[in-house]
Amino acid sequence: MDSNIDFENFGFTELSTKSSTISSEILRYFTTYCEGKKKGFDKLNPKEYTNLVFLTLMLIKLLKEEINDINLNEEQKRTFLVFQRYGYHELTGEYEKNYLKYSIWRKADFLKYSIDKYDIFLEEKNSGWKKIYAIPIPNYRHMDTIGAVILRVANKLGIFDF
Repeated sequence: MDSNIDFENFGFTELSTKSSTISSEILRYFTTYCEGKKKGFDKLNPKEYTNLVFLTLMLIKLLKEEINDINLNEEQKRTFLVFQRYGYHELTGEYEKNYLKYSIWRKADFLKYSIDKYDIFLEEKNSGWKKIYAIPIPNYRHMDTIGAVILRVANKLGIFDF
């Protein structure tokens, strides 16, 4: 099964190519995912975590039909919905529970990237720094669940022999 998505318009030109197969994308995802899980998702630097979120979003878009074909428990449905809607720039559920805040701060010629709890007022914590960008990003706590969903789909597609 080839992924025939226009990746330039999809926003993942650095992450994938048009000729990538779904199996190679899943294997690459689990390489990154397992490194993050071993280190601890909350211990990843902001760039590593954001890359993992983007890989997750890409796979969810590629595997949407296959994910809809499997039976998900309530937690898996909620987590899938968080990522699915996030891919369309929509937020769902309790923001403090489902999202973290990815921020970029500047002081003179230095940039600082951070991922913090959604409901924390960061200007006091980062006094002397000017916030130049901030967006919500799916919470670390959803990574185990969405990884399990993608693993179930990979098993169903015969990518892994478990």
